This record gives sequence, structure tokens and C-alpha cells, in this order.
Amino acid sequence: MRVVCHRLGLDAEVFTTPTAIIMSFGRDVELRTRLLRVDGGELDLGKLARVDALADDVAAHRVAPDDGLHRLEAIVSAPPETGRVASTLSHALTCGAIAVFFGGSALDVTVAGAIGLTLGVLAQVLARSTDQARVFELVGATLAATAANALSPWIAIEPSLVTVAALIVLLPGMSLTVAMTELATRNLMAGTARLMAAVIVLLELAVGVAIGDKVGGALVDIRHVAPDALPWWATWAALGAASLGAATLAQVQRRDLAWVIAACVAGYVGSRYGTAWLGPQLGVLVGAFALGVLSNVFARRLQRPAQIVQVPSVLLLVPGSMGFRGMESLLDRDTLTGVETVFAMFVVALALVAGLLIANAVMSPRRSL
Repeated sequence: MRVVCHRLGLDAEVFTTPTAIIMSFGRDVELRTRLLRVDGGELDLGKLARVDALADDVAAHRVAPDDGLHRLEAIVSAPPETGRVASTLSHALTCGAIAVFFGGSALDVTVAGAIGLTLGVLAQVLARSTDQARVFELVGATLAATAANALSPWIAIEPSLVTVAALIVLLPGMSLTVAMTELATRNLMAGTARLMAAVIVLLELAVGVAIGDKVGGALVDIRHVAPDALPWWATWAALGAASLGAATLAQVQRRDLAWVIAACVAGYVGSRYGTAWLGPQLGVLVGAFALGVLSNVFARRLQRPAQIVQVPSVLLLVPGSMGFRGMESLLDRDTLTGVETVFAMFVVALALVAGLLIANAVMSPRRSL
């Protein structure tokens, strides 16, 4: 917004938070300020790409500002890049793939995918009402935990593993990472607000799982089974499936899928080597640096937002599951384990942010004024 105003010859200052945008226009003696309240909408990187291209056209005077407003309204009101069916199926694909990374067996993967599919359907139903959408995390966590525990006597699965894998799409790892990035770059108000929002979501998920555990325990005798290891190639198949699922959830355009998959592979391989080099908590720094550089190459070569590639890739690295386990331990009054896990979550989040910031320092994706 600042770049567009500069290129159009407007004196403007922009201040944003997760719920508000404040813009001031003109010189000090004739300053006009406007406050806009905003709500956090659904993640749609396809629309982001179209809005970014429109902003470039307006800034380059290829499109008049009035015409740009009409085009912007058309982009906002347009349907998502992928339909409801594809979005629902992507929940199942992502949850099943994540279960592989958690060391789940074939049955764990199947059940996690089935619960993820159910949550995808639930998300479509609750999205019709704002009040219902606000309790989606709580209801979804309760449903996932209840289903995993209730199925454990009949199917040889590990309920806790299946529950976390099924909830991976709901975990606020991305919000946590963005919050830490904003705090690291001295955007204190936005970072603090986003951080507290992520903590609230984690608490909702932990409470929902606690309720699901109680309900499941009242229905059946919960059974825990050590999962059988899958073959080595299952991890790479899961990586491809998780990349595709994350891209679909983020509404990435089809022409960008290859870049997203490449960034996911770069982040995963970098994290594996980084873990061997720096340890399990700091190893994600190398993976974040690798996908950050690749996303910035994408932005420079194609003149498109780096977030199109970066966001789906970061979704596979964010430490949301650690935060969830920490909150769950605190609710179970296992204070020591809970505090250690939550602290480890923040260490991993800081390492991820550091990798992205170093990548931006090495190759900046930003436009020049």
C-alpha cells in the first residue's frame, strides 16, 4: 500500500494490526486519517496473487484507480480458486500425510485422514455462520479426540497420535510464526495481538481434546498401541501429499503448485540436515532459510508475492503441534512437561523466524519505491 501511494504521488502513512488499518493522507497541515476495521478472512493465496498484480498495474498507471477499485471488488467477490469438495478432501490428504511424519502406522494414517475428512465437512458447515465458525476449533478438537479414542479398541491405532495429526490443519502454527516475525521486526502491537490469538486457539484445541478424552473414556476402554514403522519411501510420498494438501488449503493457483512443492521439499530436506547439525529445536532454521530463499527467487523472477510459495511451505514446519501438546500437559496438571514443551515451541518458532529473516537479508523479495 505504501508503494502504490508513493508511485501515485500521494503522501501516506500506513499502520496495520490484525483487526484494523489506519491510513493518513496528505501533509501535516492538511492531514486526513481513515480507520478501517477488518476481520481475518480465510487464507486465499490465489486472490492475493490477483490483488498484487492489480496493485502493480495501478502503480504503473496501466489501470486507473477508479477502474482498479471495480476490479478489486470483483476479485474479492469471486469464488475461491478451489471448490468446497477439493478443500474438504485436502483436509484428509494433509492429516493423513502428517500422521506419517509423526511415525504413524498405515491404520493411523487412514484413521487420521478419515477424521480430517470429517473435520473438512464440519468446516464447510460451520462456515455458513460467523457464530458457529468461532467454535470450530473447540468442536473439531472434541470430535477428533472422541473419534480417535472410541475407535482405539476396535482398530489398532495410537489415539493421541491420530488426534494430533487430525488437528494439524487447525493448529495456529502459522499465526504463531507470523506473530514472532512481527515481534522480531518491532511490530509490537500486531505481534502481541496475533500471539495472544494463537494462544487462545491452542487453549480451545486443548480443552476440546480434554473433553473428547473424557467422552471417549466414558464410552470405551481406550487402548494404546505402538505404531508399526512404515517403509522409508512413505515419508517422501507423504511429503508430496502434504505439499499438495497445504497448497489446496491455501487456495494456491495451479501454475504455482510446482514452486510450492519444491519449497516444501527444500524446507523438509533443510530441516533434516539442520536437525543433524544444530539439534531438533534449532534445525528448522536451515529448512526455513532454504524455503525462504526459494520463495524469494520465485518473487523476483515472476514479480509475484513470495507468500504464495512461502505460506504453504511454512505450514509443514511450524511448531503448532508442540504448543498443543504443551497446553494439553498444562491442563493435565503436568506443569513441568507443559512448560518445557511450550518453551521448546517458542524456541522452534524463533529458529523458524530467524531462518526466514536471514533468507530475506540474503535475497530480499521486496519491491523498491
